[in-house]
Amino acid sequence: MEPLGDKFRALAEAIERESVLVHRAALIDGYRDIYKYSTFGIDKLIKKAAEYGGKKGAKILKERYGVYTDRLDEALEMLTVIAESSRLIEVFEFDVEAKEIRVEGSILVEAVGKSSKPVCEPMAGFFAGFLSELLEKKIDVKETKCAAQGHERCVFKISI
Repeated sequence: MEPLGDKFRALAEAIERESVLVHRAALIDGYRDIYKYSTFGIDKLIKKAAEYGGKKGAKILKERYGVYTDRLDEALEMLTVIAESSRLIEVFEFDVEAKEIRVEGSILVEAVGKSSKPVCEPMAGFFAGFLSELLEKKIDVKETKCAAQGHERCVFKISI
């Protein structure tokens, strides 16, 4: 297995070559508008699309950059780099033993504001897709606490 440092160099190269720039305000306004239709089930469609995006991203890392791991901690380290470099969140932390991801400064919370239910399920979809593809096993990620609900941070539970 290659050293983790080599994986991060490949990851940085992939982010630079494979990513596109979308204005932050456009993402906030777009999600705010789309979220209004979540009662019609569009939120599940958005989460599924984000899951596909996560799988596609991990597949590109594997096929084009030779990045492989079967360890959850390494996969989450890579996801940290992707998440924080995306500017969609401010802080991404994880606890492997608790199987949790903790996020602060979510752009989706910024878009929606206060909510009685979690608003960051698209992130959960992306995380699930990325981890499932990279680790080559079914991973589910569910947002259990959301800053939009008044919690200090968003918390996602990982199920393997």
